[in-house]
Amino acid sequence: MNKANIVKAVIVLVVFPVFVHLIFTVVNLPLRPALAPVLEMAGSWSELLDKGVVVVAFLVAVGVSAAICRRLWPSPTVK
Repeated sequence: MNKANIVKAVIVLVVFPVFVHLIFTVVNLPLRPALAPVLEMAGSWSELLDKGVVVVAFLVAVGVSAAICRRLWPSPTVK
């Protein structure tokens, strides 16, 4: 294996999942307490709104992580 393939494997197997987890945690931690009063007022919709917030936070984390990893991806060298 050459160096570029090793870097790509590390980005896919390590960097991307770690960034998704970190970004999800950073987005979700302050958002949950802030939404608690809103979820109490929502009544029967509170569980659905809570799941929706988690899904949106996860999608944001995946998108931002993909953008970061795209910048880290090694470009082919020109010979």
